Amino acid sequence: MRILKLNFHSNSNVGLFGLATDSYCLLPKNLKDSIVDEIKNALKVPVYQVNIYNTHLIGMFCAGNESTLLIPNVLWDHEIKELNKIKNLKVVILETKHTALGNNLAFHKDKCLISSNMEKSVIEKLKDLGFKIKILEIAENSTVGSCIAITNKGFLLHRDAENLKEIEKFLELKGDIGTVNLGNPYVRTGIIANSHGYIVGKETTGPELQRIDESLGFLN
Repeated sequence: MRILKLNFHSNSNVGLFGLATDSYCLLPKNLKDSIVDEIKNALKVPVYQVNIYNTHLIGMFCAGNESTLLIPNVLWDHEIKELNKIKNLKVVILETKHTALGNNLAFHKDKCLISSNMEKSVIEKLKDLGFKIKILEIAENSTVGSCIAITNKGFLLHRDAENLKEIEKFLELKGDIGTVNLGNPYVRTGIIANSHGYIVGKETTGPELQRIDESLGFLN
């Protein structure tokens, strides 16, 4: 089943705790095996359980695409070593004071939406890695990563965003506005998604699920 509604330890903000692409999924180490198995079945990719900066906030600290994972320079050596064991994944450390990379960056293949607050050195590093960059705000928020959930089929955007068409053109991907978890406009905080399926918090309503299905490209 492509849709999975669940909370992580009674917390519906599941997107803060996980990251998924069409190649892998990163989840916290403190989840029950039964939940991890359900997520594997929904996303249909290998799942790796890790710690990030001695926390379970993987989705908040990390960002990336199928082949490259961006992590902040605050991780412990043993955490980086564990990430480097994931096959066919390039782990890149970004030197930045804005360490919540998941809140400040959003990726689709070789394209990256990036917060206007990020340092020029980070922007240059991403360009050196081959990414096309677009600096912007979404709904007057600089934390662009928290305002958009992207798969290779489509994207869901903060309900108050006025630059939907601009983002569609840059990503070369169709999307729409919406919410999660009973009206939360910071959609990435409540979603872990890839092209095969998605996980949302239990508070997400039926109408919200319909919009998510359409926006992420599952009804096309």
